[in-house]
Amino acid sequence: MQEKSNCKIRRSGFVRELGGPSAVLEVEGRTVRVPAGKIAAGTAAGTQVQWNGTLWVPFK
Repeated sequence: MQEKSNCKIRRSGFVRELGGPSAVLEVEGRTVRVPAGKIAAGTAAGTQVQWNGTLWVPFK
């Protein structure tokens, strides 16, 4: 079953670095640092992700 998002804007990004308390994502051409807790478990660096309203999750 697919999770429903409450977001009105779909954001997608690419995980550049992942480790420790934060992750580095490239989102819409900008580099942003986000708390590691906002990245879905099992996501690795180099993964394309999308925001589901709660977490950055891998594209399926």
